[in-house]
Amino acid sequence: MPLFICIDFQGSNLYISEVQLIIVMENILKNKSIIGRLEKVDLPDFGLNDVIAKIDTGAYNGAIHTNHVKEKEVDGKSVIEFSLLDEDHPEFKEDTFQVDDFEKKLVKNSTGDSEMRYVVPTVIILKGQEIKVKLSLSNRKNLKHPILLGRKIIRKHFIVDVSKKFTK
Repeated sequence: MPLFICIDFQGSNLYISEVQLIIVMENILKNKSIIGRLEKVDLPDFGLNDVIAKIDTGAYNGAIHTNHVKEKEVDGKSVIEFSLLDEDHPEFKEDTFQVDDFEKKLVKNSTGDSEMRYVVPTVIILKGQEIKVKLSLSNRKNLKHPILLGRKIIRKHFIVDVSKKFTK
């Protein structure tokens, strides 16, 4: 006798066979790697490698710890200038970055309050995959990890296993 599984789908009971469930799961897992709640990422645009990122499916987008963010005008263009990480971080470089490709967005912070932040497009490399992202520039000094990656960044590429860290 075939095994049927009952799934609550949008308020209705959906019965599928074990074989159908396996097919659905295979489609979900196709082309997706499993990552843990913490992973090391590279940010080639900023010359950063093996920086620990917190993977947070409760967060929508991503953020990176920045210092001394200021907007100014250079050659008639608005640019933002900032430094990344803190002096005590092993990947800290005394570099100041300047970008003219940015936007200002209202972002909800970890306490649920809205704040205006600069958001910059960049690339991260996670588990060998190069992913175009938009990271908000945020003071994460009091937080444990300098980079946060939310569900918008990871949903098309990865499945998160919260029991794991630094997957191979």
